[in-house]
Amino acid sequence: MKHQMQRYLLTGLIACGIFGFSTMAFGGKWEEKATLPKLGAIAGGVWWLGAEAVNEKIYIFGGQDDLQPAGKLVHVYDPDRDVWTQLKKWQRGRFRVGSATVRGKIYAVGGTEDNFQAVPFLDEYDPKTDTWTPKADMPTPRMMTATAVVGGKIYVIGGAESFYFPSAAVEVYHPATDTWEKKADMPNPRWGAGVFAAEGKIYICGGAVDQSHQKATDLTEMYDPKTDTWEKKADMPVSYYDMAVSFVNSGKAYAIGGRAFKGNDRDGRLIDGWRYHWTVFEYNLEKNKWARLKDQMPTPRASLATTVLDGKIYAIAGHNGIPGITEVYTADGWPFPKVFAVSPQDKLTTTWGKIRHNH
Repeated sequence: MKHQMQRYLLTGLIACGIFGFSTMAFGGKWEEKATLPKLGAIAGGVWWLGAEAVNEKIYIFGGQDDLQPAGKLVHVYDPDRDVWTQLKKWQRGRFRVGSATVRGKIYAVGGTEDNFQAVPFLDEYDPKTDTWTPKADMPTPRMMTATAVVGGKIYVIGGAESFYFPSAAVEVYHPATDTWEKKADMPNPRWGAGVFAAEGKIYICGGAVDQSHQKATDLTEMYDPKTDTWEKKADMPVSYYDMAVSFVNSGKAYAIGGRAFKGNDRDGRLIDGWRYHWTVFEYNLEKNKWARLKDQMPTPRASLATTVLDGKIYAIAGHNGIPGITEVYTADGWPFPKVFAVSPQDKLTTTWGKIRHNH
């Protein structure tokens, strides 16, 4: 009887995740959360915004909403209360902006103020004081960049120059010194690509390849900041852009939303000639393989923002002609071990591979 009780206790401890690994999988599902507050004439309608998770809250800023001036609004989301709250306006607000988080500070990179001219601006936001501080301009003005953090540095890759001409520029920002450094150009210039960082590398997925908004690629390329070199990886299942890609602590990344000109009808809804995706594609780092999942996003959209909080992916706003939606994706295998439960924009997960090897 004593040994039987010990077995029951051990089973309960494991199920509760007391040892860091849960035997229960609650993943592969979507859940709708609070809609964004009314932004001007459009109830929550905003796209090409920035989103970052800091201290168990999600901050969104900038974005295009067909109003003038665009991009100045800032909101914070409290997942415990499922409530959005408006903060002070961002005076240098803009849209088609890149974003990153380093040591609790949020950075807004590049973007545009008028939809055509790219700007070099860099701004630092302090969530503790709700204040913005201008920083050193990016050497190459760009919008719709792929932005990621490795080793406390912000890598700004590709994007579009003014009037949507693809850029190959790769520049890295050092927050500690407020300086920029040029790196090797990306082999295939594009804008509106998905990006994620994992195990000290940066992955660029898909993207638009010319100024027409109608031509896209399925390329996945990996950049190694240590060697300043590029390596081709497995192609995505489709060619498209304006998606958002997030890495979670299972060792997999998820491409969500996006659009393609007259794309495949199983990938989403056709609106004004563009196919707005509800498709979710999963990338396995270990196998270097993309897979199409059955877990479709409830609301097809492009130009959305995603960020990771507690191992879940928050898909926020986006362009599809309807009010701003917040939907949360719980990937298969959640809850993930607490040792991995950090946002990849803030602190890169480097222990996953080591622990996997040990086990």
